Order: sequence, then C-alpha cells, then structure tokens
Amino acid sequence: MHALVGARIERSGFDSIMKVFASLAAFGLIISLATVTPALHDDNKDGSSEKIERSMPVDPTATITVCVMSGTIEVQGWDKNEVRVRSAEAGVIDFRRIDKAKEKDKVKVLETPATRVDVMVMDKSDKTGKKGDCQAVADVAVEVPRGATVQVQTRDGDIHIVGVAAAYAGSQNGDISIEGATRLVEAGSVGGSIFLRDSAGRINLSSAGGAVEATNVKGTSTDDTFEVATVSGDVLLDDISNPKLVVKTVNGGVTLTGALARAGQYGFTTLSGDVTLALPTDASFKIVAKLSENHNIVSDFKLKYLEIPQPPTPNPQMTPAPPAPRTPTPKAQPAPKPAPPAVKDPPTATVVIKPSISIPVYTLRRIVATCGTGDASIAVNSFSGTVRLKKI
Repeated sequence: MHALVGARIERSGFDSIMKVFASLAAFGLIISLATVTPALHDDNKDGSSEKIERSMPVDPTATITVCVMSGTIEVQGWDKNEVRVRSAEAGVIDFRRIDKAKEKDKVKVLETPATRVDVMVMDKSDKTGKKGDCQAVADVAVEVPRGATVQVQTRDGDIHIVGVAAAYAGSQNGDISIEGATRLVEAGSVGGSIFLRDSAGRINLSSAGGAVEATNVKGTSTDDTFEVATVSGDVLLDDISNPKLVVKTVNGGVTLTGALARAGQYGFTTLSGDVTLALPTDASFKIVAKLSENHNIVSDFKLKYLEIPQPPTPNPQMTPAPPAPRTPTPKAQPAPKPAPPAVKDPPTATVVIKPSISIPVYTLRRIVATCGTGDASIAVNSFSGTVRLKKI
C-alpha cells in the first residue's frame, strides 16, 4: 500500500479528543440579541387576524434586529432605504431607534435616517408589554436595504434571509437558510440544519443536531475564513473559494466538491466520519493526514508520498566500546546482629488499594503526500474515518 510509505506512528492521547470538543465549543450555536422594553401602540384591539404593517426610513447600511419566541422570520433585501415589517399574527409591531446621541444633538439625530433599529413584535394578548420583547408567537416578514446588517433570532421556527450585506441568525429548533449575503454570515442552530448559497465574505456556521450545506461561496479578501462546526450532522460544501476553510465535526462526514483556492489552507477534523474531497483532475495540493491504523487514504490522484525523517541509527563501528567494569574491593562484613525477640500478637497492617484509571490512547499514523506542485495545503485529522480523494 502506498499510504503505508513514510507513515509514522504517533500516539495521540485522551487530550486530542478534548481539544476537538473545546474547538467545537468555541463556535457559538445561538446569536444572543439584546432584550429591550417596547414602546407600545395598541393596534388590532378587536383581536382580528388582519395583517399589520410598520415602516420607517433607515440608513442604507443600518443594523436591524428582529426576534420572536416562536415563528418563522423572513428577511428580504430591497432597493429602498427603509425597513418594513409585516405580520398577521402579531398584535403590535414597533421600532426602537437605539443610535442615540447626546441630548443637545437629539433633534439632529431624529432628522437623519436611523443606523440601528430594534424591531419589537408583541402578541395580541400582550397589551401591557409586560412580556417584553422576543416573546411573541408570530410569523414576521421584513424588508431591509440591501446594504443592511440583520440580526435575527427565534426559539421555535425557521429563518430565511435573502439579499443583505451581513446576517447573524440563531434558531434553537428550526432550520436557517441564507442566500445572497455579500459581506458576512454567522449562523447557529441547536436542533436544525443550516443552508447557505450564493454568498461572500467571512462565514461561520455551527449546528448541534443538523447538517450544514453551503454552495457557491467565495471570499472577498485573504482574511475571509470559512468555518463550520457540527456535533452530529454531515457537512456538504460545494464550490467554496474562501482562502481558508476549517471544518470540525464529532459524528458527521465531510464532503468538499470543487476547485481548491490557490495557496488555500484547508483543515478537517472528525472523530467518527469520513472526509471526501471531490476535486478537478488538475488539482495541486499537499496533504498531511493523521489517521487510525485501520483507515487510509483512498485516492484517484497519483500521489507522491514523502518519507518522514527518522532519527539516525548509530554506527556500531564508530561507537567506542564501553570501558570494562571495575571489580569492587570486598569490604569487611559486620558481625550479625542478634535476632529480635518473637512477638506473639503482631499488629495488623492496613493495606490501601488505589484504583487503576485507564485512559484510552489512540494510535495515529501520519501520512504526507503531494499531488502536482502542492499549491494548496490540506490537513486531515480523523480518529475513525477514511480520507477519499476523487476526481470530478
């Protein structure tokens, strides 16, 4: 087997697993939004299901915050410099402008479009506002300027965001789909999946119980990293051109399809999942893989395996012979001491038995290989998975 050439046995202890979990914990699964006290407008007093709507002028790059306890939130970018919110289930929709200045500039601030707005959605039963913001049970539709940044959260419901500059989204029990973001995406779901497509910029996606799928995503600068973390969901990535990609999963497989960025850096870590890279036939990369003894690299590409330097073996002809041992001079033995008197009832000794603690140790082989001129760098760590390199 080619993969056995240049393989070095490495022992990675229990701390290797703990590092993976610590790295996953670094990715926040829910985006926390500020809780505010609403200014209340008493609309729909009759409790009808008529859709209510509110709008206000905002800056083209304003930050808009929306949150409900339960319900679907849909955000759409448009060409107007205003935010519009609609809902058929809510009793009250109001805005809180939080880009406040000093008292002497208050009039001037009110005359200019808002740069940061909290959208407050209230239940029809909440006429006093005692429940506070983010407690409504309602589906909400929001339009914002295309250059806006949106911060969206729901506990039980899906989130759909299309055509904004930056998106922060968090759902505890729902899916998140984002399309057409141009600068930044951070999304986390505990019990749902995340779908991202046709976007650009810095990306950070994390899911505890769902999959992560991303298609046609690119970086706008060399600092635009793409980071993904899952606990028990697969990661499917297609046509990702960010210069740095990091994927970490506990019990999921990872599949990357598409061309590698020139001089790109790719890192994949999984405890019990395969890593599959489907690459063009002219792909050029260097791969460093740490795999268990029972798994290997299965490649459609012709790989050149590199010999890993081993410590030099000493030459017996050049090694001086050890000096002959000296014979010690015998010393006079002291006279034997008389035996102590016998004790009829010797004291009972207490024996302390310490429990033995077994820490699992995983044996990993380090494999280094290149394809072509090795333009991109790929690092794979898998405790129970196979690395597959496929041609497309």
